Amino acid sequence: MKWVAGITVCILVACRAETGKGAPEGKNVAPGVQHIGRIENSRITESSGVVVSRTHPNIFWTHNDGGGKRQVLYAITRTGRSLAEFRITGALLSDWEDIATDDKGNLYLADTGNNEARRQNIAVHEVPEPDLKESKNGIARVTRTWNLHYPDRPFDAESLFILGDSGYIISKVTGNERADIYRFSLTNDSTAQTLSAVAEVNVESPVTGADVSSDGNLLALVAKNGAYVFRIKGDVSRASKGKPFQVKFKHDQIEGCTFVPEGLLATAESRDIYLFTDEAFRTGPVKKK
Repeated sequence: MKWVAGITVCILVACRAETGKGAPEGKNVAPGVQHIGRIENSRITESSGVVVSRTHPNIFWTHNDGGGKRQVLYAITRTGRSLAEFRITGALLSDWEDIATDDKGNLYLADTGNNEARRQNIAVHEVPEPDLKESKNGIARVTRTWNLHYPDRPFDAESLFILGDSGYIISKVTGNERADIYRFSLTNDSTAQTLSAVAEVNVESPVTGADVSSDGNLLALVAKNGAYVFRIKGDVSRASKGKPFQVKFKHDQIEGCTFVPEGLLATAESRDIYLFTDEAFRTGPVKKK
């Protein structure tokens, strides 16, 4: 199989056509929710996480649920057009569930899935964000790994976000239990760390994706019953206080989310792409047409 890494003129045109005044209008599917696209790459069968590049806001990174032969990083546009593919090397992922980014040009891969609670340890891997213009071999190499232990009993987790010098993982719970947010240090040189609980969130639906705004003010979660946003002002523990704002949207296959200026973009395992447009999710001005 050929792994596409170069970027073409057609790709650049596709990116430009989907931003600003050229952005296609979404179809309203629920109050405050638009269907804005569909992932076209047939190899992306279960988009499990998504994050927008902070250096190239026209590029979105996504991946399939799982690992092994499925550990491929895909670059797409906001409406699902395919841009490039990069095979992850330097680590073997068991159950890749989410992807996050920082302000230094790194991507973080959450090998945190644990559906049957059989795993005793999980991991997060760092990958420098690939350059679509220069990369020709279709490879994205892991440069660092954080091996993580559970503080108590094992749990499933499908959500990761990065804030400052810390990474955060959110438990996926059922039976109306509330999810917990756990922290690990990105600067700790130890070969392994134990996760530490920092917040219990007022969300009683399985959390399947998360993202933090680039300024650290907003934390968004997607769950089976919609999208939530917390005003944390750079302090994740604030997520325990008060009630988050929610847009109700029942969808069992939404797995990933990322902030864009117009709101919260979310991808589903069905390959559909949605945008939560309420002002509470917005991180920048919306361009008028």
